[in-house]
Amino acid sequence: MMIYEPFWKMMDERRISTYSLEVDYGFNKAVIHRLKHNKNMNLSSIDYICDIFCCPVEDVVVHIRNDCGADEDSRLKAEER
Repeated sequence: MMIYEPFWKMMDERRISTYSLEVDYGFNKAVIHRLKHNKNMNLSSIDYICDIFCCPVEDVVVHIRNDCGADEDSRLKAEER
């Protein structure tokens, strides 16, 4: 799962509000909503954010690993039947 917690931390450190993202930086409300709710975003949007704020991708998004081991065990057991 991808989460945008680093982005919000960076915005807080730079004292940039969601209002400012929309008005000053031209962010679409839908993009702000997707960032707030950790929804999928395309790489071009993340690239745009990195360009605007002169930051690496690690300052925008972080990957949280799903516990894929449990799903794989369930799949293997189902295949054995």
